[in-house]
Amino acid sequence: MDAHIIALVLTAAFFHAVWNASVKRGEDKFRVITGIQAASIILVLPLLPFVGLPHADSWLYIALSAALHFGYYLSLAAAYRHGDFAQAYPVARGSAPILVALWGVLVLREALSGGQWAALILVLGGIMIFATRRLGGVLQQRKAMGCALLTAAFIAAYTVTDGIGGRRSGNVAAYMVYLTLLDSALVVLYSAQRWRGNEWRALATDWRLSLAGGALALSAYWMVVWSMSQTSIALVSALRETSVIIAALIGAYYFKEPAGKRRIVASIVIFAGIALLGWLES
Repeated sequence: MDAHIIALVLTAAFFHAVWNASVKRGEDKFRVITGIQAASIILVLPLLPFVGLPHADSWLYIALSAALHFGYYLSLAAAYRHGDFAQAYPVARGSAPILVALWGVLVLREALSGGQWAALILVLGGIMIFATRRLGGVLQQRKAMGCALLTAAFIAAYTVTDGIGGRRSGNVAAYMVYLTLLDSALVVLYSAQRWRGNEWRALATDWRLSLAGGALALSAYWMVVWSMSQTSIALVSALRETSVIIAALIGAYYFKEPAGKRRIVASIVIFAGIALLGWLES
C-alpha cells in the first residue's frame, strides 16, 4: 500500500470519527444523520455536470450500497442510543474489517502476503482491544451490543459492495456522486414520512453542524472508495478502522467516558500494524 494511500485512509478515519461523534452528541441521533445526508445532497449536486456517468455495470452496486447504507444509518443511530460512544463505535468498526478480509480472500480472491497478513492482524488486534475493553458492560447492554454488531455487518457489506462497484465504475467520482444522491435521498425521504414541522425546524437550526458533518462524511468515504479502487479492499478496510483511536480520545475527553492503559496498548499495536504496512510497500 503506497504511502499516499495510507495517508488518505488515515485522514478518512479521522473525518469518520468526528462526524460519528456529532451523531452521538445529538439528542435525536437519526435527525443528525438526516441533516448530514441532506447536506451531502447539497454538496454533490453542483458536481453532476462535471463527473459524467459511471459504467453501466456499477449501477446495481450503487443501488445495493444505498440500501445497505440506509440499514447502517438505522442501526448506527440505535447503537448510539443504547451504548457509550467509546463502546459502540469500536465494536461496530472493529468487527467489520474481519468480515471484509474474509470476503476479499475467499470470494474476491485477493492474495495477501505473509507480511500483509501480519500487519492486518496487528491492526485488527489493536482495534479489538478497544472493542473488548468494556465487554462486561456491553454484555449487560444486549441492545447496544446487538445494534453495534448489526452495524458491523452493514459496514462490511457496503464496503465490499463499493470496493467492487468503484472498480467497475471506471469513474470513482461519478460513482460516489450518484451513490451519495441515492443513499442520502433514502434517508431524507424516510425522515420526511415520519417527521412533523418541529423536527424540520430543529434540523434547520443545526444547519452548520449538518453541513460540517456532511462535508466530513462525504470526504471520508470518497477517499476510502477511491483507495479501494487502487489496492486491496481488506487492507483499506482495516486501516480505515484506526478511527477507533480518535473515537477513544473523543469519548474520553469530550464525552467524559472512562479511559485507561488498555487503550494506550491498543494504539501502539494499531500503529505497529500501520508502520509495517508502510514498510512492506516502501
